Amino acid sequence: MVYTVLFPKWWFRVQLTHASQDKQPRRGGKTLIEQLRDRCPTLANPAKAYYVPPWHLPQGDMQTIYLYTQHFKPAGCAIEYEREIFEFADGGKAGIDWALPRQDGGPTTPLIILVPGIGGTSYDYYARSFIHSLRKQLPECQVAVLQSRGCNGVELVTPKAFHGGLTDDLREFVEHIAKRLPDTPLIGIGFSLGANILTKYVGEEGRDCRFRAAASVCNPFDIDMTVSRMSQPTFKNRYLYAAALTRSLIAMFTSNQKAIMAGDIELDVNAIRTARNMTEFNEAYTAKVFGFESAKELNMSGSCVQHIKNIHIPMLFINALDDPMCYKQTIPIDEIKQNPNLVLAITRHGGHLAYFGGTGLAPWLPPQLTQFVGAMLEWV
Repeated sequence: MVYTVLFPKWWFRVQLTHASQDKQPRRGGKTLIEQLRDRCPTLANPAKAYYVPPWHLPQGDMQTIYLYTQHFKPAGCAIEYEREIFEFADGGKAGIDWALPRQDGGPTTPLIILVPGIGGTSYDYYARSFIHSLRKQLPECQVAVLQSRGCNGVELVTPKAFHGGLTDDLREFVEHIAKRLPDTPLIGIGFSLGANILTKYVGEEGRDCRFRAAASVCNPFDIDMTVSRMSQPTFKNRYLYAAALTRSLIAMFTSNQKAIMAGDIELDVNAIRTARNMTEFNEAYTAKVFGFESAKELNMSGSCVQHIKNIHIPMLFINALDDPMCYKQTIPIDEIKQNPNLVLAITRHGGHLAYFGGTGLAPWLPPQLTQFVGAMLEWV
């Protein structure tokens, strides 16, 4: 490998941050970090936990852009789903995609609930590649992908779509599952903005959280800082990430305009359609329909970082320092270290949700998440 010649091996080691072992929860004679080292060696064992990017995709932007191209290629990770239309208490609807084949192991079959990123779907490569890995290693597990309202073919029927701190829909779905399948072990995995939603939800629930464990991948943590930086007039923001996200939000509004404008809140259609960045879109639409005074208030209220101290279940965080969309300055290292239930795994490379490796560009992330799921199901 060219990298092992140019850089020492330790350069690629996964850096773990966690509370001291004497403060960590202990089950079956093992602390949380001991369980992860034993059952997740390529993530948590210092002798084996390395992430080396492929020589031809060495940088975060390159990996992130390549990941986007994989969303349109099902080959190798073809996953079929069964669609459930879930109706919320306010009449809104969202698509829940259950990975096939549905597992029939009885009421104790583990259920993994995936929360995609902004406007993300069950078809996104990071979701499909994880399910593909899980099917190989833990075929007894069931997977449900909770998509946001107005996404993946489910039209809005209320003016409200989604935002990065909206935990009500996740809470309602989890409570529905808990009532229907009270003995089912639940594990949540969130990606990107979905990671922020999941983390915020777990913190809000505190000791009453119904998840046995949870994992967060490429979490922005501080939405206000993240959106502010993505709204700056840089080349990347104008032509890559922020521009793409803003276009997807405007497209969501356009395709659901009739339902949105049927509400009681007065909205400026032109301001929404011509928004140049996420801040302008949130000012014109999201903040108004969700009852916030401004986009800044929306972002600050929705950031999960303020809820990390209240998490009472084992939770893993994975972030890359070269992530071009979730900035390293927002990673709350001190807050995570102070909570004995949390473990943070930082890699130097990986981009945003990408983490491709080797000359064959095999995804590094899915096996780590699969190992974590297995470790948490065993750690009782």
